[in-house]
Amino acid sequence: MDLNKIQNNIKLSQNENPFGPSPKAIEAVLKNFDKVSLYPEPHSISLKNKLGEKLHLSSENIFVSSGLVESIDILIRNLIAKDENLIIPELTFVAYKILADVFKKEVRLSKMKNFHVDVDDILSRYDEKTKAIIIANPNNPTGTVISENELLKILDNVQQSTYVVIDEAYIEYANHPDYPDTLKLQKKYSNLVVMRTFSKIYGLAGLRVGYTIANKELIEKLDFLQAPFTVNRMASIAALNAIDDDYYIKMCATANLSSREKLFNEIISIGWNVVPSEGNFLFVYFENEKERDFFFDLLEEKKVLVRKTDLFGENSAFRITIGTPEMNEIVIQHLREIKVANY
Repeated sequence: MDLNKIQNNIKLSQNENPFGPSPKAIEAVLKNFDKVSLYPEPHSISLKNKLGEKLHLSSENIFVSSGLVESIDILIRNLIAKDENLIIPELTFVAYKILADVFKKEVRLSKMKNFHVDVDDILSRYDEKTKAIIIANPNNPTGTVISENELLKILDNVQQSTYVVIDEAYIEYANHPDYPDTLKLQKKYSNLVVMRTFSKIYGLAGLRVGYTIANKELIEKLDFLQAPFTVNRMASIAALNAIDDDYYIKMCATANLSSREKLFNEIISIGWNVVPSEGNFLFVYFENEKERDFFFDLLEEKKVLVRKTDLFGENSAFRITIGTPEMNEIVIQHLREIKVANY
């Protein structure tokens, strides 16, 4: 699909913040644009320190990366030996398996249970050669979460040498009462690795900046293995200012929650199957691939772009990002038209 077509559609296919970046981030980038001629700080030290202050952590426990994916790349590429394996859910963020396949690592796919990550199935596939367990929480593309007790069950039943990686790209959207306090748990479990990003609610997907929270030894390894200057200066400046814009982040999260509930109920009223979500998206599934493709094409004809989930591990579903209230009203109107025409 060409760029012009994307620009003329309602793009709800990549889980971007429809409100864009924080005004503070935009202002800071414009104000400091003359610094684009300068190399970035080594290891993004200013952003590390700022994150430490914000999260009440030592900067020694924080690694800043070019998007969250760079951290996953380094970990899978360098820290899992040829005779070791990693476990991921069979329906989750595509980058985990892609990177594991690229670097020829053994991947064990755990089964899902009603579109939820099945902790018991993960543990049934675990052995002394499992170096990492990677879980997106909330899970992408289903939007479901594991609870604190479920995470503790994993942490209490694996070796300290096994990295338990929790990808919290969508944490700011989650409001589940049993969502785990990962930062508190990380202080107790040295093998817990927490990864977050500025790509989602902070609206900086195009600048590529993320961060990892882990024990000091692992952070030192990640810093050592990272290529120089992967996080550009404008990305660091934007993130430094976006992280303090609490009002904007709360506004985006509140708007998402309201619109997500409204769109969820509308999809239910049509008769489609949809999973309750803790992210900024909804997972809609059908009886088979043919039915999914039929409705996917109808939405595309109405200039609504959503994402098929084949690469994630499910070929009879699509994922729809929550847009602005105005975008969602248009989508809801189109859904009602589809219902009248096809049911």
